[in-house]
Order: sequence, then C-alpha cells, then structure tokens
Amino acid sequence: MVQDGAGAPRPDARFMASVARREEKGSDVNVASHLLIDILERRVDAAIVVSNDSDLEFPIREARKRVPTGLVNPTKGFPAGRLNGNPAEGVGGHWWHRLIGEDLSAVQLPPRIGKLSRPDGW
Repeated sequence: MVQDGAGAPRPDARFMASVARREEKGSDVNVASHLLIDILERRVDAAIVVSNDSDLEFPIREARKRVPTGLVNPTKGFPAGRLNGNPAEGVGGHWWHRLIGEDLSAVQLPPRIGKLSRPDGW
C-alpha cells in the first residue's frame, strides 16, 4: 500500500515511470555480416571498420586474414582490447586510429559555399 508523508494509505496513488534506452539492436551483427560478405565475395581489397565494439572481434580477426583492415575508434577511450592485433598478422598492412576533435574539424566544409552557408553553431 502506498502511503503519504504522514503514513496514511493512499489507494488513489498513481505511479509514472519513464525509461530511456539508447541501444542499437543488431547494428554490430549488420556490420559484421556486411564486412565478411564483402570480403568473401571479393568486393573489397581492404576494409575500414569504425567501431570500438568488442563484439566485432571475430569478424575483424577473420577480415585481417584476408585483407588489410583499419580500425577507427570513435570513442575517447582506448581500443577494446580484443580488437587490438598485430599490423603484420594475416595478410598484414593493418592499422588503428582513434578519432579526435581535430580529425572532424579537418574535414568540415567551409562556412560558405556559394549561396549556401553553414548553420550557426556548427
């Protein structure tokens, strides 16, 4: 029984809850599937994966056996340990990079192109 601050029962009390989950379902499976399909069907000569999701350990390890593979970490932290490897393993030529603010700033369009301008605050 719900009670008020004085301890009296409140049978008319209502509970409200709000739940927010920002979770992508299946995105790592989609990345892994497309990565391996593209490599196994010889659609690519190399691959770059932008993720720090350790669930991608197996497909990235398999990719490294077949094509040079770059891994771009979009997070502030260190790469997930299981995503690390040796640049020479498999076919070799693998690399790792962590995105920083300067990387994003360096590839922005100019503030104005012809009649178009970038919104304030961008």
